[in-house]
Amino acid sequence: MSANLAEAIRLSALSLQKVVKQSIPLERAMPSEITDSEMRAAVQSILYTSLRQRVKTEIIIEKLASHSPTSAVEGILSVALALLLSNEDPHTVVNEAVKAAKASPETARAAGFVNALLRNYMRNRGHITKSYSAILSVRYGVPGWWLARVRKAYPDQWREILTVQNTHAPLTLRVNQAKISVENYLEMARKEGFDARQVGPWAVVLEPACPVNKIPGFDQGLCSVQDAGCQLVSQFLGLKGGERVLDACAAPGGKSAQMLESADIDLTAMEIDPKRATRITETLDRLGLKAKVVQGDATDFLLVRQQGPFDAIVLDAPCTASGIVRRHPDIVWLRRPADIEKLAQQQAKLLDSIWWVLPEGKSLLYIVCSIFPEEGPEQIKNFLARTPNAKLKTLPGLDSGMLRLLPTEKSEYDGGIIPSVHDGFFYALLTKEAA
Repeated sequence: MSANLAEAIRLSALSLQKVVKQSIPLERAMPSEITDSEMRAAVQSILYTSLRQRVKTEIIIEKLASHSPTSAVEGILSVALALLLSNEDPHTVVNEAVKAAKASPETARAAGFVNALLRNYMRNRGHITKSYSAILSVRYGVPGWWLARVRKAYPDQWREILTVQNTHAPLTLRVNQAKISVENYLEMARKEGFDARQVGPWAVVLEPACPVNKIPGFDQGLCSVQDAGCQLVSQFLGLKGGERVLDACAAPGGKSAQMLESADIDLTAMEIDPKRATRITETLDRLGLKAKVVQGDATDFLLVRQQGPFDAIVLDAPCTASGIVRRHPDIVWLRRPADIEKLAQQQAKLLDSIWWVLPEGKSLLYIVCSIFPEEGPEQIKNFLARTPNAKLKTLPGLDSGMLRLLPTEKSEYDGGIIPSVHDGFFYALLTKEAA
């Protein structure tokens, strides 16, 4: 790591404690004073590693600490131990962690304590590892309640799901097929020295991963960063030119952009959060696309009706984001068991509200980036039970009106609708019949 490691450890420790102690999302926990792109990348990488190793580092600190460290000291220890667990050079990590502790008045007096605990861990690493190796929550890097939920929902698949979610996500792109074919994009990326492979109808995995300003064609609007499992909206809706479409919870604008790339439609993108609504505009501007962006609540029946009528509605509902943990490892530490029911209630409210403004004979595509049944198939089952004029419509290319994608990474793409590499998503296509 070419960035100053001691400073990266110090900044990572501050950010980590904001996530785990204050439940601040990683994106907002990153120190705003980091202006150097290399340092920001280093801190983000360390944070991802620290969050994935958090269960282990908590156990190690508890076993080896002679007293409970302050939050600031615990942060430095957690970050340093995560680096050691990831097989970084132990001599360098320990020395730089001590420097990081000395650099702050909050932790300077504990520098000797940091040094002693880390060296103690290195001397007894094998014994300590053996003591926790059989604990499942440690093996998969998630809290116990999260593990129990996934095991209950997927008794035959939970190991594979948690294993994939505890790995680094690949850099997946959506090729803008309004400007370039997937085949031509692959050729261009390979000429620039990247290993590029198609993993979905619009999706390409690029290796090695790099900042967006280094991605071939990104600044020219030839591609966008988006997981392949999130790129099925256009195929499922089969949009035609001239149709009016509502993207009801649109930020940051990836699905809106893909729909506009696939057909010359009249799109309204709605978002309740003013800051996130701005991101929709930024996303579309980069790609040279146009839509009506409305800042507002999709449960506001009158506001939504004022925008319509629509030929199709996309409802990418707020959810636990339990399907995209490998891209956002802070999720398992930000969520609480009660959040699942709370968010399921919010999703139900959105479905009921949006349904009233959907004209008869038109379609609504419901999406969540969650693997919890309460937010996916159970949500739709309950909606159908209370909504007589709602029917499932078979998803194009499939034999069902619902699709549950579980996090997976296969080696070969077979050319079909379902990508070979994707995170966890749920889709349901609903049509409105005559009352």
